[in-house]
Amino acid sequence: MRNLMQSLSHAVKAALITMVTLFSANIDAAGAVTSSSWTSTNHLNNSSTSISAEGAGLNPQGYTDNALLNYSAWGHAGDWFTFQNHLDGIDVSVAVNGDAAFVPGFTVWATGTSEFDGGTTNFAAEVSSAGWGTPHSFNATGKIGDNGTRWMADGQGGNVLETLGYAVANPGINHTLGTGWGETIQFGTHDVSLTNTFETGITGSTGIHSATLEFNDLAAGWYAIYVGGTDGSFAGGGYDLVVSAVPEAHTWAMLLAGMGLIGWRMRHRPRNGSTLIPVY
Repeated sequence: MRNLMQSLSHAVKAALITMVTLFSANIDAAGAVTSSSWTSTNHLNNSSTSISAEGAGLNPQGYTDNALLNYSAWGHAGDWFTFQNHLDGIDVSVAVNGDAAFVPGFTVWATGTSEFDGGTTNFAAEVSSAGWGTPHSFNATGKIGDNGTRWMADGQGGNVLETLGYAVANPGINHTLGTGWGETIQFGTHDVSLTNTFETGITGSTGIHSATLEFNDLAAGWYAIYVGGTDGSFAGGGYDLVVSAVPEAHTWAMLLAGMGLIGWRMRHRPRNGSTLIPVY
């Protein structure tokens, strides 16, 4: 009987350990943030070279400018999006246009062959200088692996491979010292990529309520976007997000040349059954 009780006790302990392990694994599973919906599709391809989404009622400090977070991004006060680019090597623009009460900022990351999995809450007990864990507070402008990014980094809490660039609309908001994760957050457009794996250059433009990033030769694959407010002096509000394939300059030239050739042929088309006589 005693041996039977000991065996049962060991069995119960083993079962409890298994349950705890499974429960812990479930807590650490990805999905700390969820993606918002696009208007129709999130696939950039030959049939949809432009995709769009809308947001409304966003906090004005979701991306930066919240002193309680030491100005770091507020992961649950902005919108997350994912899209897949099927047009390998084409230039792509990402544009966010806010309404009169919203000053946007956004970041674009590459996740490669798989869609962003949402990252892990409080991965490796990441805590900012303001005392907040991830992704309630996170580093939206640093390279993957920096403090405040491990919750979403490939091989750690998520599957993000590289931070590509970020843009902050231009009313003059900068936070470069004493930020939650030691990151630099500046208005304007910024290429923060470390390789040319996913693009060969990033440019862009900003206004008071708008921000755009242009990616040269964007590789095929999945990408993630975070959009949030950057200026607490505004009330916060809505925006439009548009991701578009940008025709190369030589493509436009060929198109225009083709249109010119069609026009020439139309002007010189035989009329009334007559035949043009070639001139040599």
